[in-house]
Amino acid sequence: MSTAPQKPSLAIHRKAERKLQWETIFIIGVIHLLALMAFDSSYFSVSGLVLGIVMYFVAGMVGVTMAYHRLLTHRSFQTYKPVEYFLTFCACQALQSGPIEWVAMHRIHHKESDEEPDPHSPLVNFLWAHAGWLFVSLPDAHTYQEYSRFAKDLHRDKWQRFFDMFFFPIYVLTAVAIYFAGEVYGGLGMSWLVWGVFVRTVVLWHCTWAVNSVTHTFGYRNYNTDEESTNNWLVAIFSFGEGWHNNHHADQRSAAHGQRWFEVDITYRLIKIMELFGLVWGVREPSQRVVAKRLDIMVDEEGLRASEARRLDTEDARAEVLHTMTDPTMPLEVPEMPSLTEASEAAVESARKAMESVDAALSHASVALKHKKDDADQAVRQMLEKGKDMAMAAVEQAKYAAAEAGEFSAQASAYLADAKDRATESAHQAAERARSLAQEASDAASKAADEIAVAFKGIERPVISSAV
Repeated sequence: MSTAPQKPSLAIHRKAERKLQWETIFIIGVIHLLALMAFDSSYFSVSGLVLGIVMYFVAGMVGVTMAYHRLLTHRSFQTYKPVEYFLTFCACQALQSGPIEWVAMHRIHHKESDEEPDPHSPLVNFLWAHAGWLFVSLPDAHTYQEYSRFAKDLHRDKWQRFFDMFFFPIYVLTAVAIYFAGEVYGGLGMSWLVWGVFVRTVVLWHCTWAVNSVTHTFGYRNYNTDEESTNNWLVAIFSFGEGWHNNHHADQRSAAHGQRWFEVDITYRLIKIMELFGLVWGVREPSQRVVAKRLDIMVDEEGLRASEARRLDTEDARAEVLHTMTDPTMPLEVPEMPSLTEASEAAVESARKAMESVDAALSHASVALKHKKDDADQAVRQMLEKGKDMAMAAVEQAKYAAAEAGEFSAQASAYLADAKDRATESAHQAAERARSLAQEASDAASKAADEIAVAFKGIERPVISSAV
C-alpha cells in the first residue's frame, strides 16, 4: 500500500494585482477590539450572554448557513420570497458581506476549489484561508460588476441588490436597537451590545472562517473529491453542520450535509421542520449516485481497510476521483427574455441541446471504447485519445447548455414572482418545468463526465477541442 500523496502548495493567485482592503481591515479590527470588553466583568450580564447565544443562532444558522449557503448559493430548497428576504436579513447580522458578494465568492470557491483562483485555499497557508484573503481584493471579482456575474440569479432580484448594498447599515441599525432595548430592559445597553453584537460577531466570524481553513486541512473524508475538503466534527458543532464539508463538496446541491449517523446537521433538521409547516419545499436530498461512491460504503472492517487502501493508492484515486466543480458559476451572457413564456421556452430549448450533447458524448465514448482492448497499438491509442477528447468536448458543451438553461429558468422564476403571473397555474408549471429540465440536463452532463473519466482511465486527453 502506498502512502498518501503530499498536498501541493499554492501561490496567492495574481498576488501583484491585489490591493489591501483598508475598510475591511479597519472594521474587522475595531470589532475584535470592542469584543475584548467582554473581559471586563462590569459588562457581563446573564441576559446579555443569552442574547449573544440567540443572535449567534439567528445570524449563524438561520442567516449564513441556511440563507446565504444552502438557499441562495446552492438552492438546496425553495421557499416564499418573504421568507427568503427574512432569512437574508438574518444573514446581514453576521457582517460577512452582502448576499450577492457572499454567494459569488462561495461559488468561485467551489468552481476553483484548492486551485490558485480559489479565494481562500489553505494550500496557500492556513492563515490566508482563515482570514488573510478577506483583507485584499480578489482579481476580476472585486467590484459589484465583476462579482455579480457569478450570482446573476440574485442580481435580478431588487431586494437582494438592496441587501447587498446596505448590509452594513442593517447590521449597525440592529446593533443600535439592541443597545436601546438593553437600556429599556434594565440599563444593560452596553452589556447587550458587547455580548449580543461584538462577541457573537467575532465568534461567528472565526467559526465560519474555520470552514474555509480547518475543513480543508484537518479531518476525515467520506469522498475522494478532487480537492482537499474534509469533515471536521468540531467545526460542524459550531457552524451548525457546515463542518461536514467533504460531504458538501461531493454533493453540493444537497440540503443535508451530515450523512452518517454521528454527522449531526441541525440546519438540515430546521429545514425539514420548516418543510412540515409548508414554509419550504423541494428540499434536495443526498444524491444516491454520489452516495454510492462513499469510501466507507463497505461496513465491515476488512471492507473499510480495503476502501482506505484504495483511497491512498494514487492510481486508483485517479480512477475514482469525484469531480465537484459547481457549473452555475460559469459567467454566461444570455439575452434577457421579454416574458415568462419566452424565458421558459428558451430554458427548455437549452436543456434539449444539453441532453443532445450528453447523448453525443456517450456515443463518441461508445465508439472509441470498442477498441480499448487493443490500446497497446499506437494508432488505436491515438484514436482513443481523440475519442476521449470529442466525448469530453461534448460534455463541456452539455454543461454550457445546461447552465444556459439555468439562466433562462431563473429569468422565468423572476417573471413568476410578479403579481400578474403569480395567479396563473400555467405560469407556475412552465417555470417549474424549465427549472426541472435545466437541473436534469446539468445532472446528466455531470454523470456523463464521471462515466467517461472512468471508462477512459489511463487515456490522455491532449487537446481541448470544445468551442465553449
